[in-house]
Amino acid sequence: MESHLGRLLAALIVASSVVAGGCGKDTKPQSAAPATPAAPDHLTGLHASDLTKGFRERGLACKEPVLERDTRHWVCESATPLVQYRAEFYAKAPGRVEYIRAVITQSGAAKLEVAAPLLAFVANQRYEGADPAAARAWVEKAVASPGQTDIGIANLKVSGDLSRLVFELKARGSDW
Repeated sequence: MESHLGRLLAALIVASSVVAGGCGKDTKPQSAAPATPAAPDHLTGLHASDLTKGFRERGLACKEPVLERDTRHWVCESATPLVQYRAEFYAKAPGRVEYIRAVITQSGAAKLEVAAPLLAFVANQRYEGADPAAARAWVEKAVASPGQTDIGIANLKVSGDLSRLVFELKARGSDW
């Protein structure tokens, strides 16, 4: 009985060492399936100067960026008694824009044609994987039925209504 118990114990020790990789053939661990690369944390190909130039061409006054922790924050604004435009964007560096937000606030009878130029400008941005035509078409529909979608490396989101419309465009891998 002792020899049977001894052999069983020896077999268990050998088996556990083989499972642990201590004996037997030289085996390589099986590699896991390749991980999906993370989405970029910025809108690759877009530069802060592209945004400030475009906002200025649409009548907004852009202030110098303010450093908030490790991120620069740009603000561009314009207002009349009936409409206020505010565009802001964040970037770790001028060539690493992560998040753009445009807010159009209207008093009285709100009109799409008042908001359209700024919405179209943001939707038309060129970044890796951008599809400006698809972005503009989606934004036109989202004004009536807010929501969000992904186009290329960006997430687009429209919220609110024509009296206070918010359009956000951000890199999908960004923390924004």
